[in-house]
Order: sequence, then C-alpha cells, then structure tokens
Amino acid sequence: MADKEYKCFQISVTNHVASLVLSRPDELNTMSRDFWVELGDVLGEINRNSDIRVVVMSSTGKHFCAGMDLNAFANGVDNIPDDKKPDDARIGEAVYRVAKELQEYISTLEKIRVPVIAAIQGGCVGGAVDLVTACDIRLASSDAFFCIQEINIGMAADVGTLQRLPRIIPDSKMREMAYTGRRMYAEEAKDTGLVSDTFESQEKLLDAANKLANEIASKSPVAIYGLKAVMNYSRDHTVSESLEYNALWSGAMLSQKDMTEAMTANMEKREASFNKLVDVKKFNESDS
Repeated sequence: MADKEYKCFQISVTNHVASLVLSRPDELNTMSRDFWVELGDVLGEINRNSDIRVVVMSSTGKHFCAGMDLNAFANGVDNIPDDKKPDDARIGEAVYRVAKELQEYISTLEKIRVPVIAAIQGGCVGGAVDLVTACDIRLASSDAFFCIQEINIGMAADVGTLQRLPRIIPDSKMREMAYTGRRMYAEEAKDTGLVSDTFESQEKLLDAANKLANEIASKSPVAIYGLKAVMNYSRDHTVSESLEYNALWSGAMLSQKDMTEAMTANMEKREASFNKLVDVKKFNESDS
C-alpha cells in the first residue's frame, strides 16, 4: 500500500491480508465527511493492489461504529436568506445526489475483487449496518449489537440496509428492526444469520477473523474473485440468469494452472502457491 495517512482509517497488509481499522474511537468511529471520502479512496487502493487477497475490517474503542455524523451532513439551507433559498425540488435533487454518492461508497465493498470480513464489537448503529451488510462475512464479539437507528431520528435508512439486510436475515425480522429501531444483540444476530459466529472478547474475535482471512488468502485469488462475482450476481438475478453468468465466467477465467497447482499441492500435502492477480491501474495513470 502507498504510504498514505488517513484520518479515519489505519491500513496495513500482512501475508496478503489487509487490515482496515476504523480509528476514531473518541468519536465512536462515526461516519464523518472524511470517513466517506477516505472509504472510497482506501477501497480503491485495495482493489488496485494485487498483493491483497482478503480484507479484515475492524474497529477501535468500545463501539464498532455509531453511524452517521449527522452534523457533517447538514445541507446549510437554513442559513440561506429566503429570497435566495432553492425551492424544495432543487433541495430534494441535491439530497438525492448525496444519497447516491454514499450508496456508491458502500457498494464498493461488494465491487472490489477480494472478500471483506467485518469484525464487529460493541455498537453497530445506523450507517454502520449499511457498511457491514455490504461485507462478505460478518463476525461479532458477544457484546455487539445492531440497530437500524434511522427510524429513531425520524428518517428511513437509505444507504443499503433496506436492500441488503432482507437478503441476509428473514424479511419479517428486518422489518421489525427497521420499524422499531430496536437493538439486535450478538446471540440473536448469530441465530438469524446476520453474523457467522460470536466470540467472548474482541481479541478472540480478531484472532478468528484473521485466521479465516489467512485461510481464504491461501486459495487461488482468481477463483476467489470469481466466487465473489458469481455469488453477488446470483443474489440479484434469477437462477437461469445466474447459471448463464456462472458459465460465462468459468469459460473466461477458469485457471487450469491454478487447478493443477491446487490438486498437486493437495496430493503432496503442502500449501499451494498461486500467482497474484494483475495490479489494476486507474485509466488515467501512466505506465511509466
């Protein structure tokens, strides 16, 4: 990774595993303007770095993330004189564009080439639920809880929770949470399938997340990318469409070399060694 410092994140890479840490515990890791801008930036860097094969997203402090920093998203319209204030339609159009931008930042978690494991401790509130439901795998500490907080402040969630959560937990349970704004604690989250497993401390949570990440990183990176792409496509399309997509993907990107290496390593009882994916450059980046 480039030696770039972020205000809201810490990132490091070890053995093909990127550790992406929310790093504003004194502010409960709220999602400020800096958070959103940096999220898009850091995920882009991860996606372009072929040394990374899996991401573990964790946090610092008592809570994983307390959701949106609402003060950072005040539109400032109240401070504009009435004779210069935009009409409601134009204000609404501006809010629409902001919502679409934030949705895109969250969706980038699904679009990058590598799986993302969310390791969640304490509160995962409001926008943080949008964030973790876009991750591939969720693990939690026993003190974790989830809350669709938006209804408690008089609004509807609008950055992905209402679209992704019903595909993870039963629809009725999701609607109950959305309508009431109640907390779902770790045990219930595991029972409903929101998280794969729970752990009695954050230390054990991170150990488990990294162990899982290392296992994923040991597999063929092109096969892992294919799995992510096909599973995400299948979630959003019919069985027939998804089978067609799966067949096309296999025809285009099935690696005989990786298959041979995986089978040979298994017979020789050794760890397989796979070539990394190709680094992805921005279109306007020079080759020099």
